[in-house]
Amino acid sequence: MRIDELDYDLPAQQIAQAPAKQRDASRLLVVRGREPADGLEHRRFRDLPDLLAPGDLLVINDAKVLPARVQAHRASGGRV
Repeated sequence: MRIDELDYDLPAQQIAQAPAKQRDASRLLVVRGREPADGLEHRRFRDLPDLLAPGDLLVINDAKVLPARVQAHRASGGRV
């Protein structure tokens, strides 16, 4: 992996600082198909039951976020 693959603009106001007051009102990004061009929808978590069809697979990510720092060195020897 190259360091430039981890570099993207993420405005601070786009990062949730606390859970939604109504947990089912949290935002949900729905990806239709395998490519972004197939369609993206912005929905709410409460819409999930309407989005699932018989035979769909629902994967639950219960991973915890750990404080971490990525350290790297440029080809010139500089630290990143």
